[in-house]
Amino acid sequence: MRIPCGIDTPLGVLRLVQFLYFKHFPFPYQLMYQCEYRKGIMHVEAVPLKHWFEKFIPVLVHLGTILLSTMSIIYLAREEDELLHDTRSWVWMCLIILCSSCISGNALVLLDTDQISVEVWERMVEFDWHVRKGKLDN
Repeated sequence: MRIPCGIDTPLGVLRLVQFLYFKHFPFPYQLMYQCEYRKGIMHVEAVPLKHWFEKFIPVLVHLGTILLSTMSIIYLAREEDELLHDTRSWVWMCLIILCSSCISGNALVLLDTDQISVEVWERMVEFDWHVRKGKLDN
């Protein structure tokens, strides 16, 4: 089965993410990275944000999600006898785990002053391009 717009390939998914979250982000908040294609390769660059507090918006969103999920579990625990048999509690626990790992990943990006994560991405993409180029030549 072929999904329209080419999003059934990894490059298609990356192009969709670039279209939705980098070029046409629905909120005034701008992400700290910019994607662009050069010679058929996707390059990621760090861009300066307009305001100093913009880099903390994802952390605040994740903290709010953790707070609401925790409050929901506490509210559900008061009414349910078998809390672990309820699907909602598992969904909220998974949300807490997911948001906690997103906060730690965001902290790594915020504390990375040398932009090592962008350099690692660039080297991985360049290595993959060379591997694919070598395979196509043979």
